[in-house]
Amino acid sequence: MRKSTATERSDQLGNWSEWAAGKTNGEFFTAAFKAMEEFNVGNQGLMTIGLIGSRDIPGVTLRRAQSILRWDRRPSLWSHAFLIGRTWKGKGQVDAIPIYEIPLFSRNIAFPRPENNGVTLNSKLGLYSDANFDANVALIAVGAREFKEDRRCGVTHLSKKEVNAVAARAKDYNYDRLRYDFWDSLSAWQRYLWSDGEGQNPLRAGIPICASSYVEMAFEAIGLDLVPSASERNSAPEHIWNAATWWHQQSHIDHDDTESPYEMMGSYAIRDPGCSLID
Repeated sequence: MRKSTATERSDQLGNWSEWAAGKTNGEFFTAAFKAMEEFNVGNQGLMTIGLIGSRDIPGVTLRRAQSILRWDRRPSLWSHAFLIGRTWKGKGQVDAIPIYEIPLFSRNIAFPRPENNGVTLNSKLGLYSDANFDANVALIAVGAREFKEDRRCGVTHLSKKEVNAVAARAKDYNYDRLRYDFWDSLSAWQRYLWSDGEGQNPLRAGIPICASSYVEMAFEAIGLDLVPSASERNSAPEHIWNAATWWHQQSHIDHDDTESPYEMMGSYAIRDPGCSLID
């Protein structure tokens, strides 16, 4: 596990916890998409990253398992990660937006398909609308950094070529299956879940949480190491959060200490910091 040299959290993440306390997750996502559009980032939602921290048994099990990735050994805020599958232009309900994901426990009540490497491309954002059940929520975009003539740095949308490359990789679920065998990872985490956490934590064995590993694979299409603090192939939602929070203003692609051409930004709401199991 590598540690960022940053001494302060990124100011590109908006803490909306107080505002979202009485809101649904649908209201949160609507406002987050609109904020990204206002600041000219996020490609109208396409390939932005969603993080969820759930309070059911699978969610709490995953959050507690990630405590070994944290210096303070507390449970992670997050249990799941997914990608937004198309643009949203401000019309219609966000609940109908398609998402690409590998859930540990499918809410679509559909068995994952091995030929799809466990990836589901037909889920909807509305699956995560219950703010009591899915208490922690974040929407994070990868933006392109622009250096102007006066060397001031701004952040804008990814280019059309870049965002399309990420989307194409996300739909190529068998890409480099030797490295990204989500099916085997899903199997290992299912065994851990059904053993009530009594078996070995898969993260200790170098087995990633397939949801975040899938997101990591997609952004490799533009040469971005989305989880710089992770050991090889051992990613988790906590790593994505760590990257957005601490790995800023320095290279995610560590070549001769050059600045990364990308930066992460977005909004989040924390309603369950203590990882409590819902009744």
